[in-house]
This record gives sequence, C-alpha cells and structure tokens, in this order.
Amino acid sequence: MSAAEEYLTVVSRGDRGGALEVVRRLQAEGASPLDVMNQVIAPAQSRVGELWARDTWSVAQEHAATAVSEAVLGLLGALVPPPSEHSAPVVVTCVEQEWHALPALLVAEHLRTAGLPVSYLGANSSAEHLVRHVHETAPRAVLLSCSLGASLPRVRRQVEAVRATGTPVVVGGAAFDTDGRRAAALGADAYAPDGAAAVLAVRALPTATLPMPTLPSATAEEGLAVQADREELTARLRHRLLPTEETADPWQRVLGDHLPHLVGSVAGALVTEDRTVLDESLTWLADVLEHRKAPPGATERVAVELAGVVREYPAAARLLSVRTAAAG
Repeated sequence: MSAAEEYLTVVSRGDRGGALEVVRRLQAEGASPLDVMNQVIAPAQSRVGELWARDTWSVAQEHAATAVSEAVLGLLGALVPPPSEHSAPVVVTCVEQEWHALPALLVAEHLRTAGLPVSYLGANSSAEHLVRHVHETAPRAVLLSCSLGASLPRVRRQVEAVRATGTPVVVGGAAFDTDGRRAAALGADAYAPDGAAAVLAVRALPTATLPMPTLPSATAEEGLAVQADREELTARLRHRLLPTEETADPWQRVLGDHLPHLVGSVAGALVTEDRTVLDESLTWLADVLEHRKAPPGATERVAVELAGVVREYPAAARLLSVRTAAAG
C-alpha cells in the first residue's frame, strides 16, 4: 500500500490523529512538507472526490476527510520557517461562493515553503471584501482558486475588481483548462496549474497591472446576463425536471443540487467563449448520475430542458443546440 493509499484509508474514518501519524512517519523517513503535500495529501484528496462521484462515499465522509487534510496542512505549514523575503504578501483565496478551499490551501503552503509571505483568506471571498483586504495589505499579487466552471463569471468580476487596484492576479484550479485560455479570457495576468507553477508565476509578475478591458464580445456579455439570472433559470429548470418537492431517488437529489452549477456552467462557457466548460459539466453529471442508477438518457434530457430554459439568450441557445444535436 502506498503512502497516499494509507493516508486515504485513515482520513476515510475522519481520523486526524491517524493522519498525523502517517505524516510524521513520512517526515521521519526524510519526506519534506512539499513531498507530503504533493505525493500524499493532494492525490488522496483527488481520490476523495472520485469516491463521492462514484457513490462509494457519502457527502459526510467527503467533508470529514477534507477537514482532516486541512488540519494536517495547517500543521505542516506551521513547520515551515518564516518567509525569507521581506516583501508584500501574496493573497491566496477562493472565488466568491467557492467552498473547495483545500486546493487554495495547498498553493498557499507551496508559496510559504518557497519563502514568500502569504495572506490566506480561505473559501468564499467576495469581491468587496477581497478589494478591501487588498487596500489594507498592498499585496504583490492575488491568487484566485476556482474549482467549478459555474464560478468562472465570478472570477471575471473579481479579477476586474482586483486589477482596478493595480494588483496583478494569478488564477488556478480545476475550472481552468491546462492551456490557460480561460484564464486569459477572464483577464488574469497569469495562470498556475499547481503550487510550483504559482511560485514561478508570482515571481515573474510585474509590480503593477492595468485595469481590465471591456468584455470582448456580445457572447461574453451574455454570459454575465445568464449569471445574473441564474436563480430564476435554475427554478425553471427544476420545475421541468423535478416538479415535486420531495423525491427518494438518490440520482434526483444529486441532480437537484447540481442544477445551479449547470446553469452557471452555461454562463461560464459564454463568458470564456469556451463551450467545453458546459461539456465538462454535463460529462461529470452523466458519470455521477450513472453511478446512482439514473435511467438511460437522463443527462440528455437535462440538456434538452436546459436548452428550453435558456432559449431567450441567443448565444446560450446556440451553445445548447450544438450539444443537443450532437446527442441526438
């Protein structure tokens, strides 16, 4: 059994003491804090998400395991020497309404290990609070983490708000493509796929940046309109797909929870002008529903009903027409 598998077994029980024992043993064997983060905690956390998606783990197990890893990371971070650079901090946080904080915490610890001072704000930082913190701390950069394609329109808003202060912005997380096209479309100064890349990106940044240009197209502007109407669009979609308030089917409960993200992924695809944002959301949903024994064609029906809900938005309607035509 690998160290990552052993660690996963321990955190599956929510056993913080057991997780610390694994980490301390690895350190005694010569592993550095970065080794533990990259080779044990990060891959184990990736498996946590997969196990929930496959209906092997409950939401409670997923949350308990994540809480253990966050605690372990905090203790590892406490072992890192004080920053060697006497400079402005790097602010690390999650975009507004993003609660997947562990990737951001991993990046923060990479930066600290590299000797950079860090101001870590955790999950769900609003644009207003983030800008206020920027004015208070005058950081050298802001790093925004985003895990969900549905959150990409909020990334645009926060990048715009931070860049208006002259502060450079680096983005990263599972919501971005590996080539950095979405990051560029949203106005980020740099894209970092992991902690090591974030260190390099921060050190290569200019000391200041210019305010954001306007959105490049009507399609991107429409993405923000869809985002603004997401609550109403989600309610319409829910009425089409799940007209009753209560249901006993696990796949329907998961679908109901995912509907706001699905509508948001339409907005994310438009604002980045990257249709694969929506494709990825639907592919993930199909896998999740299949493991919860949804009837055949469930995801195709979701796409058809979503097309009906967004038909008043021309670019969104075109996006869904291509998807539904391909499925048909």
